[in-house]
Amino acid sequence: MSSESYLWLATNVLAGFADTRRPWWADAAEEQGYATNLFSADVPMERVEELLTKWSAYTEPLYTGDMEEVTTHKLVRASDTREHIAVIGIDHAIHSYSDWLTGTVRECVGEEAQVSSAGLLRNRAQAWVQIERPESAVGPDGIRFSPYVTCSTSLDGSLKSQINQNTQMTICDNTLRITRGQGVAFRHTKNSNAKLGDYRSVMTAIVQGETEFRVELERQLGVKVDDSAFSRFLEAFVPIEDDDIPAKKTRSERKRQEITQLYKGDERVQGWRKTMFGVVQAVNTWQTHMSQLRNVTGYEMDDANLRAMRLYGERLRTIKGDSPDQVTAKVLEAVL
Repeated sequence: MSSESYLWLATNVLAGFADTRRPWWADAAEEQGYATNLFSADVPMERVEELLTKWSAYTEPLYTGDMEEVTTHKLVRASDTREHIAVIGIDHAIHSYSDWLTGTVRECVGEEAQVSSAGLLRNRAQAWVQIERPESAVGPDGIRFSPYVTCSTSLDGSLKSQINQNTQMTICDNTLRITRGQGVAFRHTKNSNAKLGDYRSVMTAIVQGETEFRVELERQLGVKVDDSAFSRFLEAFVPIEDDDIPAKKTRSERKRQEITQLYKGDERVQGWRKTMFGVVQAVNTWQTHMSQLRNVTGYEMDDANLRAMRLYGERLRTIKGDSPDQVTAKVLEAVL
């Protein structure tokens, strides 16, 4: 769910691979007459640079009503419209979108960069670029997965300059978070622009190197889960108490049944049954495709679009603490 209007999203978000990953907001925006920036393949880097760097942010002093210069804060403006973007601390450093986002992608990934999305939020005070590798990686047991990297920063101090890596399974559209996303974050401190080289070094290492994902995937494939352990996992993961109200018991029983059906018979899971990875994949698939949907948009949306909204948000979200997939693994480990 986004706090931005459909007009803003249509104008200021570039979404790639839209034939198979259509943004949740696109139908609503188009029905309201707004032209969207959707691409059947990757987003051309030139379009990303046009959106993020055809203008720049600059600062100027603030003054009191008596025309005395404020010594604690400064104003951020946009070069093209001179509109106010933010008020920031006097020592707060601006990390330009051209250096920390598009320039980093150009420098570290080069012509092979496939941009899956990019955009501006909060009146252009936040921006991101998300890239993917040209081809899916192949992990243990022939499992194909698609690592993607999101670079993001802000002009108003609401976001650090961050690089986060996560992974989407190629066998379905699940965003699988069995590891903490690799990454780094730099605060907008006074001399932080001197750390741009360090930031780009992390980006290069993520794009070129192996990830923790492959190691954790191999570990989970090696953990065996018999039928008794799976039953204990369900009881711990979806507890049913004697004093639960009937409606809650019914929901919990249905959830247990649906996860079991996925684990034992779904093609997205069946090949890894009786392993920890199979259990994690079954729960992830249930959470992505079968869990209860809530429409808080104020706009009529069918289940397909609501699930697309959830997936789109997952791809851009930075997890704090354990991810849902890590929680699943921990619950299972506790009963083995």
